[in-house]
Amino acid sequence: MVISVLIGNNYAYNNLNNTYFRRTNNFRTQTYSQNPTFTGINIGAVSEKGLHGIEYSMRIIANRFVDLFESKKNKEITKMIAQIKPESNEQYLFQLELISRHFSTIKTIDVNIEDKIFEKIAQDGKSTIFIMNHSNQKQDPSMLAVLNTLLVMAYKEAGKEKEFPLPKIILNQDILKTMNKTKRKAFENFGAVGIDANIFSSNKNTNAKAFFPLIKDFLKDKINIFIFPEGKLAVFKGLDFDSRFQIGIAEIINKVLGIKKEVTVVPVGFSYKKGKNQPLTGMHIGEPIKFKRQGENTTTTSGNVLKSEYSLKEFKNFFEKHSNETDIVITENGIPVKSAEVTDFIKGILSENLNICSKEAQKQIVKPLDINEFVKM
Repeated sequence: MVISVLIGNNYAYNNLNNTYFRRTNNFRTQTYSQNPTFTGINIGAVSEKGLHGIEYSMRIIANRFVDLFESKKNKEITKMIAQIKPESNEQYLFQLELISRHFSTIKTIDVNIEDKIFEKIAQDGKSTIFIMNHSNQKQDPSMLAVLNTLLVMAYKEAGKEKEFPLPKIILNQDILKTMNKTKRKAFENFGAVGIDANIFSSNKNTNAKAFFPLIKDFLKDKINIFIFPEGKLAVFKGLDFDSRFQIGIAEIINKVLGIKKEVTVVPVGFSYKKGKNQPLTGMHIGEPIKFKRQGENTTTTSGNVLKSEYSLKEFKNFFEKHSNETDIVITENGIPVKSAEVTDFIKGILSENLNICSKEAQKQIVKPLDINEFVKM
C-alpha cells in the first residue's frame, strides 16, 4: 500500500481509492431534557410500528435487488470477509484497513489530522467511545469508513498491530436483518452491532442484550464503540441538536463509571457539500472528553468548549472558571451532581461538544487541494 505525504504539512493521500485527507486552516444550570419534545407519544408509537413494517419490507426488496446485480468480485470479497475471525491481531487489522478503505468512497475530505488525536488514542490503547452526528444517512457510512481508516493507521504507527480494541459500530438492527446471511456475517465480523433503533417503540430488552457483551469488553479495553447518538431523530431537522441527541450513550457511560476508573469519548463532526458533483466533505475530530468517578462525584474535561467559537457562552464560562483544573467536578449551581442524576449532564456535555465538531467540520476550505503538491514516500 502506497501512502503519499506532503512534506512539512499534515496531509496524506491514499492512492488505493483516491481518498485525500487534509486540513485548512457552568454547564447549563438547568437540566437537559431526556427526550425530545413531541406531542402524542402514544400515537407516535402506533404510527411508528405501522411504518416500520413498510420500511422493513422496502429494505428487503432493495437489498435483494442489489444482491441480484452485485458483481462477482464484490460477492467474493463479502464471502472472504464473512470467514474472517474478529480478533486483535495483525491479520485482522490489515483486513480492517483494506475494507475501511474499500468503503471510503468519499474522494476528498478536509480533516484536522494535524491535531494527532487518533495517534494519542492509539498510543493509550484504552477503549474509547466515538460519537458522530448523523448528517447524511447515505454518505455517513463512507465517512465512518474514512474515520476507521485513520484510526487503523494510527494503531499501526503506534505499533499496536497485535493488541488494539476491536471496532463495534452501533446501528439499526434492520440494516443487518434485511441482508443476506453472508453479507450480514461480513458486517458483523467488522464490528456491526444491531439494536432496535425505533424512537417510540424500541425493545429495551433487545438493546440490553446487545449492549451487555459490549460493556463487558469495553471494561476490559477490548473494543471501541462507534455510535450516532441522534439515531432516527436525525431526520427531525426542526429540532435543535440537543433534542435530537438521545440519552442512551450517556446512560451507558454513567453505569460504566461505576466500575471503570475513566471513560474517554471522542466527538467527530461530519459535514457534506451541498449540490451535485461536490466531492469535498469535512470531518472534525474533537478533543477527547474524559469522565471519571471520584468517590461520589463525577468529573470531566472540557473537550472542545474552550477552543471553538461555537461554544455556548454558559459552557465556556464554566470551564474558564476551572481552566487550571485537570478534572472538573460536574456541578449544578455549585453543588456536585449525584451519580444517580448525572446522566443528563453527561448527555449535555457530549451534545455540546459534538455540535461544536459538526459546525467546525462545515468551515469553508481556504486553499484548494493540489495533487501536484504531494510527494510520494
